[in-house]
Amino acid sequence: MTQPPNDGYTPPAGGSQPPGEPVPPAAPLPPGAPVPPAQHQAPGGPGVPQQWAWVQPQQQIQQIETEPLEYHRLYRGAPKYEWWKPLVVLLLAAAIYFAMNIAFSLALMPLLVMFDPDYVNDALFLQIAPVLDTQHPWSIVLGLGSVALMIPAVLLAMLALGIRPTGRVWSVAGRIRWGLLLRTTGAAVLAVIVMNGIGILIGVAMEGLSGTVATEPLAAESADFNATAALASFVIALLLVPFQAAAEEVVFRGLFLQVLGSWMRSPWLAIGLSTLAFAMMHIYDIWGLLAVGLMGLTAAWVTWKTGGLEAAIAIHVINNIAAFGFMSAGMSGDTGQVESSGGPEALIGEAVGLALFVWLVVRIFRKHGYGRERIDTVWRSVPVAPVGQGGV
Repeated sequence: MTQPPNDGYTPPAGGSQPPGEPVPPAAPLPPGAPVPPAQHQAPGGPGVPQQWAWVQPQQQIQQIETEPLEYHRLYRGAPKYEWWKPLVVLLLAAAIYFAMNIAFSLALMPLLVMFDPDYVNDALFLQIAPVLDTQHPWSIVLGLGSVALMIPAVLLAMLALGIRPTGRVWSVAGRIRWGLLLRTTGAAVLAVIVMNGIGILIGVAMEGLSGTVATEPLAAESADFNATAALASFVIALLLVPFQAAAEEVVFRGLFLQVLGSWMRSPWLAIGLSTLAFAMMHIYDIWGLLAVGLMGLTAAWVTWKTGGLEAAIAIHVINNIAAFGFMSAGMSGDTGQVESSGGPEALIGEAVGLALFVWLVVRIFRKHGYGRERIDTVWRSVPVAPVGQGGV
C-alpha cells in the first residue's frame, strides 16, 4: 500500500489507533464519575488535527504508463494530451504551411522569371501549362519543393501544442526506423516494376484484341523536345522526390491518421478518410483517382500494420521516381503531369504490384521483429483517498 503523504505532523506517543484496525471498546465508567468531553475526529484521519485537515490532498499528479498505443493512437501518449489539441495541430499546421509556401514561391519567383519566363507566363496568365513539366526544370523545383514544406509545418505545429516527442509522427519508435525503410524500399522497387510491367502488357493485349494500335507519338520524338531539360528535371526529381513523398506521408498517413485516431480506437475510419483526402488532392481522371486512392489505402494500411511511415514512404518514393522517369523521357506522350493517367490496365497492374508489396512488407516486418505499439509515460491527475479511508 502506498503511504499517505507526510504533512509534517507527528502523532503523539501512544496516540490514535493505526488506520484500518478496530478500536477496542472503552472501559465502563464507575457510577457518579464525570463524563469526559467528546473527542472530535478530524476529517483527515485519526491523529490529524481538525484545523489541518484542509491540507490533505484529494487529487495528486502522478506519472503513469499508458496502455500499449498503436500508431494512429500515439497522440494520446503526449505528456499533456487534451482532446482538442489534435484539431488545433491540424489547423495550425495548415496555416504554417500556407505561410511557408507563399514565402517559398515568392523567393523562387525571380529565378523562374530569369531562367524560364515562358513557363511563368503560361502558368500565371494563360493557365495552360502543367504544374509539373519536365521540359521546365524550375517547375519541378517549385512543385516538389513546396510540397516538402509540409514536413516542418507539421513538426512546428506539434511542438507548439506540446505533442512531444515530434518523432512520434514517424513511427512508434519516435524516429525513422532506417533499417525498415531500406528493406521496404527494395520491396517497393520490385512492386513498381511488376505494376508497370503488367500494366503495359495488359494495355498491349487490349489493343490487340480491339484491333487498334496506339498512334500517339512519343513526346521525345517532337522537334521541341529538350533532352537537356528532361535530364535536369529527372536529376532534380531524384533529389526532391524523397522529401516530397515523405511530406505527403507525414500529412496524409501521419497527421490525419493520428488526429482522427486520437478520438477513436478503431483505425478504419481514419484510414478511409485519409485515403479519400489523399485522392481528392490530385487532378487525375477517374482511373487516375482510383489508382491514387488504391495507393493511399495501401500506404495507410501498411502504416498502421507496421507502426510507422517507413513502408508508405518507400512505395511512394519509388512510384513517383518511376513516374518522373516516364515523364522526363516523354514515353507517355506528355512531359508533364496531366489529367489523363492511363486506363483500367494501369489500375489492374497497380493492384497486382501493391498486393505483392503488402505481402513483402508483412514478411519483412515479422522477420525482423519491429514493434507496432508504444507505451508512453504521462502525467495524469489521480484521485487520492483521504488518510484513514483506506490510503491510496
